[in-house]
Amino acid sequence: MHHRCLRGKISDYYTHPISDISMRTFKLEQSKTEILSPHAGLALVGHYLNQQTTLNKTSRTISKRHGISNIDLIRTYLGQMCLGKSDFEAVENSRHDPFFKAAMGIKQSVSSARLRQRFDEDAARLIPLLDAASVEFMKNVKVPITGLLRIC
Repeated sequence: MHHRCLRGKISDYYTHPISDISMRTFKLEQSKTEILSPHAGLALVGHYLNQQTTLNKTSRTISKRHGISNIDLIRTYLGQMCLGKSDFEAVENSRHDPFFKAAMGIKQSVSSARLRQRFDEDAARLIPLLDAASVEFMKNVKVPITGLLRIC
């Protein structure tokens, strides 16, 4: 049975510009012996978030009162949710993790307290942007949309 795996150290990969951020390029390979860790999928999540949505641009429409960009807040929380961690405190375990930051394209790490505060302050303005980005993503990757089947 083959498993996808992410091999090598982060420093082994070069960077390339995506909009105004710098992201690492990760090499995915098939392997007969190595198993994909749950964190390796973040490389794909970060890539698709940054390549298939305009959240990087639209999140700038919300003025920030603090130094951390809105897109870094979104990337941080999305990465946590993809790891199955929806509580704000979980951010403390990954905010200094170089793989997490590189995979998600995070420039500046945020503390759990600041993430909670900013989401509380800006939720009403962020939700429409996130909803639009979800639709934009599905259109860009051509997700087939079908009706529900009624089973009797």
